[in-house]
Amino acid sequence: SFYFIVKNKQMLYGGRKVYFKEGRKDVTKYEKKEDTCLSVIIPAYNSENFIDKCLNSVIEQKIANMEIIVVNDGSTDKTEQIIYSYTRRYNYIRLITTDNRGVAHARNIGLKKAKGKYVTFVDSDDYLEKDIYCIMLGEMEKYHADIVEGACRKEKRNGAVLSDCTLHKQIINGSYNCVEHFLRQDNCCNYMCNKIYDRKLFNNRYFPNLCYSEDYYMNTLLHKNASCKVVLSRIVYHYVIHEQSACRKRIDLKRIDLVKAGVMTAGLFTEQHLKIYPCVYACDYCINVAKTMYLQGDRRLFRRFILLSRKDYLHMLREVSPVYAKRYSRYKSYWIYVFFAVFPKGLMKMLQICCCIDVT
Repeated sequence: SFYFIVKNKQMLYGGRKVYFKEGRKDVTKYEKKEDTCLSVIIPAYNSENFIDKCLNSVIEQKIANMEIIVVNDGSTDKTEQIIYSYTRRYNYIRLITTDNRGVAHARNIGLKKAKGKYVTFVDSDDYLEKDIYCIMLGEMEKYHADIVEGACRKEKRNGAVLSDCTLHKQIINGSYNCVEHFLRQDNCCNYMCNKIYDRKLFNNRYFPNLCYSEDYYMNTLLHKNASCKVVLSRIVYHYVIHEQSACRKRIDLKRIDLVKAGVMTAGLFTEQHLKIYPCVYACDYCINVAKTMYLQGDRRLFRRFILLSRKDYLHMLREVSPVYAKRYSRYKSYWIYVFFAVFPKGLMKMLQICCCIDVT
């Protein structure tokens, strides 16, 4: 059972009454009685302007038997000092400091230290919807789910809403249905942070050493091993877009990891109708990254990217069947993918004129 810190003496939860005591002092007692319910893993790098709001949004979730593992990924600003001040006030917050090796490495360290029955992730510049973990954990117990997902809201630093990832309530049963649901990206978001996972899904499974799209590979692997997933319609996570966000960084050769992630993910399957999704994912991102490089005016970078990604791109293209690919929301046209393989610069010139493919 889960314990929540609330002002009321009792509340109805999961069809039974659970009694509580007020005040922060009772939390230690509950932690001794109960195993850790939820491990929240937060990689942090140079987040001094955001980490306070992020940590407070997790602390205010009112789940007592929870641990917060913050992995300071070699920050050079005051991020570590701010996190340390929270560890002095809250005994369930742990700080781990490492050299700067990226989000994937930081998350893997957190996973190795996690003790909770369930695991989730938060990026240090984002924040959570109020009291949402209580609702998500309740759904996990109710349906005996391995994964619970909620909608995301993209917003500016000042709170102005940019877009919502709109979802509807859905229960998916069976490992095949779970992984196909994720791969099709239908009523689903390609993030780790808007989901709570049963920790057993991570047994001997870790994020690949990629700078981009490590989420895509890991989410596919976890969904492939899940037996039940619940999708919620409500907003659970606020994704803050700012000048330091990964999506705002200038395109460079590290973006080739987007293609590598597609190749790695396709390797998880033997079934053609499942393999097709990561193949289209890789081809689509390859074209989008090449287009951005071309429009940036860096022709040398563009040619280098084409050269380095060509082998993987052609391998993925051979697996793309127009019959199956039409099911995928990212699918544009098989002939666009073929044209890019033969005349990459020619396609870029065409796209520069008609702008028929958006960069994501």
